[in-house]
Amino acid sequence: MKKIKNFKIDLRQGYILRELKKRKISISEEELYEKIKSVQDAILPATIYYTFSSSDVAGIIDRGDAVSVSVYAVTLGKKLDAIASDEVTGIIIDDAIDIAANFVKKLIQIEAEDDRCELLEPVEIPPAAVFSNSKLCEVMEFSKIDILFDNGRIAPQRTKFFSIGWLLKKRRR
Repeated sequence: MKKIKNFKIDLRQGYILRELKKRKISISEEELYEKIKSVQDAILPATIYYTFSSSDVAGIIDRGDAVSVSVYAVTLGKKLDAIASDEVTGIIIDDAIDIAANFVKKLIQIEAEDDRCELLEPVEIPPAAVFSNSKLCEVMEFSKIDILFDNGRIAPQRTKFFSIGWLLKKRRR
């Protein structure tokens, strides 16, 4: 199990602006800057990830022909839960989660390449599916990054879980 806390996330203002235009949301530059700054100041990103053999997660996570499956959690921390969320803030937070998830994917990709594997696309896993499996919870100590699941609710709220399959690279002849 690998754990990383408080890694740097630089929110992508250009991406956020494009999303706002797509959704036809108008906001002044100053107001957008303030919302981005409030989210940036509140996030405390953390991740925990582990790579299982496919047989270890069979029945929990089906990743086809994958020889291994990495499961990872990404959270933005409890402090962000206190920020009032509107559609603009939601877009900013989605960007932060996307950046954090891609960071972890790159770390896993380095490990996969060392084992001569390539990665499938990540798939989001519902929190209930993760916490209903004692094997996953036993190996991945989510409490180390302050993730709790109680009565069907996840805390912190800005937490997502993913799985990513590893395929053996085909040899060239």
